Amino acid sequence: MKTISLLLLSLVLVSCAGGYNPRYYYSNIEVANLSGGDISNVVIQIGADGRILRCEFVVKNALCQERFGKRPYPQQAIELSWQDSAGNAQSGQVNPQVPVTFSPALSLRVLVDIQEDGSLKARFRQDDLRFGFMDFTRPKTRL
Repeated sequence: MKTISLLLLSLVLVSCAGGYNPRYYYSNIEVANLSGGDISNVVIQIGADGRILRCEFVVKNALCQERFGKRPYPQQAIELSWQDSAGNAQSGQVNPQVPVTFSPALSLRVLVDIQEDGSLKARFRQDDLRFGFMDFTRPKTRL
């Protein structure tokens, strides 16, 4: 038992010292319109050469989303542009970091919210093989 514990501790120390940087994959992009009004011409791009998602019209509190096969997540900035309900062009950029609690073996969902003030909030969810998805960003509650 001591040998296994020592081996595991050694592996953890080596991975921390070696700058462990796993490759993550994503298979879903979702943009939530929380702006308080309808928006149009939504374009989101993940990374410089990454996936582009377009939606012509997204009503208030609705999603613009796309699912696709697993692709490497570039861990670069996410660029988003849209027209607000008054017809004004808006744009923003976010660069969220994948939480260390996420497994590289499970694909990510990239979630971007357009807030009422026009700011962007990005986060990740991760699909779970047994339960659909895991969201480590929200506190757990007991019944």
